[in-house]
Amino acid sequence: MNAWRGTDIVGTLLIVPRLVLRAAGAGLDTVVREVLAAVVRRIELDDVVSRVDVDRVVERVDVDRVVERVDVDRIVSRVDVNHVVRRVDVDRVVDRVDVDAIARRLDIDAVIARIDLVTIVVDVLAEIDVQYIAREAGSGMTRETVEAVRERGIRADQLVSRLADRLLRRAGDERAGAPQPPYVRPV
Repeated sequence: MNAWRGTDIVGTLLIVPRLVLRAAGAGLDTVVREVLAAVVRRIELDDVVSRVDVDRVVERVDVDRVVERVDVDRIVSRVDVNHVVRRVDVDRVVDRVDVDAIARRLDIDAVIARIDLVTIVVDVLAEIDVQYIAREAGSGMTRETVEAVRERGIRADQLVSRLADRLLRRAGDERAGAPQPPYVRPV
């Protein structure tokens, strides 16, 4: 029986430290929590943060992985677009536009094909008095034509007078006092 009892004592001796450690562990957890809470309360976070090498931390960040987790639609839905547009300096944006580059890419034939010329002509004709313009242009041409015909008539009359003077052998002196019409270039 002694041998059995010896084994029993050894087992008991092995169990006791385990029980003590278990009891101490539970108490130790409580002690550790209290000590950590006290330490955290005494730490100056500004001092700790000032000692952090931010560049080194950023180098370790996987930006692609971070971006994959960003919900862009959620962010954009929170943006006040009207506020953003109000802050845009349109003149500055326009100054950066290369109009020549845009013009080079422009398909003029396609633009012209989209224009309704008939409607434009009708609108323009509705705005101007075509009849008045035609009357004025016509009356000017009529006036010039009448003057040209009258001048030709005068010349023809002079020619007939000289011819008659020759046939009747009259001297040119007899008609010297008659007024001469101004010269008008024939049309």
